[in-house]
Amino acid sequence: MDLLLLLHLLILLISQNVAVLGQLDDSWLTLAPSTPSITHFVNDSFIIFCKTVQKDASAKWKDPKGKARENTKGRVHIEKKTGFLALVFEHIALTDKGNWTCEATLTNNNNNEATSLSSTPDAVAVSSEARKSFELLVNQKISFDKTELVQSAGEGRDATVKCSVQGDPRPDVSWLYNGEYINTVNSTKYKKLSDGLFIKYVQQSDAGEYTCRAMRITPTFADSEQITILLRIQHKPHWFDNDTSLVQYAYIGGMVNISCDAMGEPPPSFTWVHEGRAITGRNYRIFYADYGSTLQIHVRNESQLGDYKCKVANQLGMLERVVKLRKGQKPSGPTRFQLLRSFTDGFDLDIRSVKYSNVEENMHTFGYRVQYMSEGDFKHSAGNWSYAKHKDFLLQRGGRFVLDGLDRNTTYLVRAATRNKAGLSDWSTVKIFATLTNFGRKTVMIIIWQTSLIIGLGYTLSEYVKFGAYI
Repeated sequence: MDLLLLLHLLILLISQNVAVLGQLDDSWLTLAPSTPSITHFVNDSFIIFCKTVQKDASAKWKDPKGKARENTKGRVHIEKKTGFLALVFEHIALTDKGNWTCEATLTNNNNNEATSLSSTPDAVAVSSEARKSFELLVNQKISFDKTELVQSAGEGRDATVKCSVQGDPRPDVSWLYNGEYINTVNSTKYKKLSDGLFIKYVQQSDAGEYTCRAMRITPTFADSEQITILLRIQHKPHWFDNDTSLVQYAYIGGMVNISCDAMGEPPPSFTWVHEGRAITGRNYRIFYADYGSTLQIHVRNESQLGDYKCKVANQLGMLERVVKLRKGQKPSGPTRFQLLRSFTDGFDLDIRSVKYSNVEENMHTFGYRVQYMSEGDFKHSAGNWSYAKHKDFLLQRGGRFVLDGLDRNTTYLVRAATRNKAGLSDWSTVKIFATLTNFGRKTVMIIIWQTSLIIGLGYTLSEYVKFGAYI
């Protein structure tokens, strides 16, 4: 009897202290979201919850390396609340990819301690655990980090248009030149590199816009990005126009502009000298652009005539051009300047001048310049004609010139001057003309003539109006 009693007590003790060996079923622990594979981009934020049915169960998150996450602050941390354990990604990194696992242990209902072999000195017990995992897939968005939008290459050399493409999974890269696809597969000139586009023996014709296009297609997403790079071909300066006149004229008291335009890469510098000396003084003004310079001279006396040299240079070469400034004759002003007809967008002008026999052949008038300002602009600029617009005309038979492109129903102040190789004459007196609100008389007469013709051909006026409306 004593032996039977002892055996009964031992069975009762084991039933109270031994947990069932093995894993608990799936319903005891769940993840939210529950997708086994989750995709995010670098720098995305993300949170996932590990929920347990029993509130007294202890849980922990393990990273892809098997290390338990216990920190409650930081880029990746945990947040504990009754019944669940959250895993928080404030900013996802590429190193976060892999399998993350939530493990939970059943606690002893009697003493709130995890059941283990060491629960009591004489107890025989093992812990009961459940675990759930999810795979975090991390993609890096396409970017063109440190890619320069303007690049240069030396003429006559091999070059590479740099394009630093970042992305995970790595995208496929293709190239376009000025919007046209570049075939790099069977080309002897182009070759696609991991960090750009190789171009063999570049010439100035290779300058332009190169588009680096990155694209990828995966089972879970597809995206593309592109960047356009301006390629400049470095070369020594060369003249824009070799037909530029090397002899110019000016009269004493007049104004003359001498231009010097040259292309070079990098953009060249422009320097002016007169008879071997640097140009200084208030009678000179120099204007600069990337690929040109203009020397404006107010000719006060004959000492300002002579040779003007323009020097153009960059680190690859230098050019020089000499323009001879000679004394010319001031043209006489217009002998007639009047309005023939107004239109809604311009004026028909009558401008004439006299051809004098005592003028040198190369100093005869070859055209006119008309300056104009609207009445509103004239008042706004306080009568400063330097803000006026102008249009140049060459001489033509009849002396009739059309100034167009004006605003409807607007009053303009207009003046004219003759032109020859030495410059402009004195300006005429200022005339005031106004554009029309409706069609000018010339236009009305044309419509009346066309209407009469169409009626004469058998069409009614109403039919012509309908026809005109559709036109």
